[in-house]
Amino acid sequence: MSGNVYLTGFMGAGKSTAGRALAESLGRRFVDMDEVLAEEMGRPIREVFEVKGEAFFRRRESALLVKLARRSLLVVATGGGLPGLGRNRDVMSRSGRIVYLSAELETCRRRLGPEEIANRPMWRDEARLTTLFDERRGLYRECDQKVPVDGLKPSEIVNRILEQLAPEERFTVRLGEDACPVEATLRAPIRLPEMIDGRRAALVTDSHVAELHLERYGPCLKNATRIILRPGERTKTLDGARRVYEALMAARFNRDDLLIALGGGVMTDLGAFVAATYKRGMPFLLVSTSLLGCVDAAVGGKAGVNLGQAKNAVGCFTIPEGVILDAAAFRTLGRPAVRDGLVEAYKTGLVAAPELAGLIESNAGPLLAGDTASLLRVAASSARAKGDVVARDFREGGWRGILNFGHTFGHAVEGWGQYRVSHGRAVAQGMILALALSRDRGLLDRGNHDRMSETVRRIMPGRVEWPPLEEAWEIMSHDKKVRQGRLVFALLEGPGRPVLVNDVTRDELCRAVASVEV
Repeated sequence: MSGNVYLTGFMGAGKSTAGRALAESLGRRFVDMDEVLAEEMGRPIREVFEVKGEAFFRRRESALLVKLARRSLLVVATGGGLPGLGRNRDVMSRSGRIVYLSAELETCRRRLGPEEIANRPMWRDEARLTTLFDERRGLYRECDQKVPVDGLKPSEIVNRILEQLAPEERFTVRLGEDACPVEATLRAPIRLPEMIDGRRAALVTDSHVAELHLERYGPCLKNATRIILRPGERTKTLDGARRVYEALMAARFNRDDLLIALGGGVMTDLGAFVAATYKRGMPFLLVSTSLLGCVDAAVGGKAGVNLGQAKNAVGCFTIPEGVILDAAAFRTLGRPAVRDGLVEAYKTGLVAAPELAGLIESNAGPLLAGDTASLLRVAASSARAKGDVVARDFREGGWRGILNFGHTFGHAVEGWGQYRVSHGRAVAQGMILALALSRDRGLLDRGNHDRMSETVRRIMPGRVEWPPLEEAWEIMSHDKKVRQGRLVFALLEGPGRPVLVNDVTRDELCRAVASVEV
């Protein structure tokens, strides 16, 4: 997941142009080896060939490749002759994925044009050029992915690469008697028109999401009525819902029209709640643009708003027509937002998908660095795992409560802080406490406890002030997870082995809090 992507192919195949676009799609840094070498040597490559000779250039090229291979999360446009040396192919193979852009010679000639060809030393002898092209074609085939590029635009080339590098994932989540299709993709705007299906639509989003993403969605939402709200958890209230109701009424929306909620967890929670209650229900789609929303709020059929300090105190179960997890939006996320989402995904892995938890533990570096392909895989895996839990217990009669691991106390931290502490950071505190409770009860061995706690702290470093115990207990007593007057905590016996308990006492909680270094 953390390796580089090396683009190979003949001169003019489009490595530099496609590479820049691919790097942008993946949220990675782009390196054009020819550009770097020309800058390092202080002269165009054509002059290097003339003055120093090809052998000198190839040595410098190989040395640069070794340096790049020591790094990670790069998209590298290689020189056309780089794969000619077996050791170069070995270096690329060991440090990443080799993608061969396969183009016919005439395609390369047309793309370069006369002026660029004049600056390419290898193009000067037509007979030699044809021989060289045939020789290199055989070497290029030693790759992980071959992409024929003749007749393709750069955007189409990138899409072909992404089909294997970051493939779309589609699955269905069972919600009671119904099913909800979910799609994790880097091409969400392309998928949306088919789901809208010509209906009149209202778009509910916030100003921050609108600024970042409406340009991408513009063509498919140009006729939608736009309802743009203030960003943040404080909008997810009955008053925030009222503003959307009033906008829908003013625009004369009816029950057979469509609502599209675009944004993170706040917008999808609020949008789903409004859609479920406006005129007793209207169809809706959820398009999640945050990692946290993709792994949590957008999947599972819940909708709700906050009431004072009580998180999601007013809400319902409802079923969207479809959910899109927009992984292309991940590249706009700041580091804190990535951490928020990874904490929630790690929670789901601990209680329901040990392989997902292991994936996050072993790939925390590239994930925290924001590698889009890696995050897409985690988002889809987490959403799928949550869907499997929800399918067993849609209306949270019991088993679904395992997904509240870290949330009982986490919601108290969040509410006590007037939602100034992010949801992911608050849940991280709750997870650390739940792990301590699990250890102190003898449910979880020390090795698992230490590894899991360390991972939570690596994902979400830093200190957060916890509420005084009595205040936390009071907030938790109003939580929707209370059953028969008792607080319900999700604890762990091991990876993928959750247990629900309702007998945690104040004294026990106090001891666990005291044992945790916040």
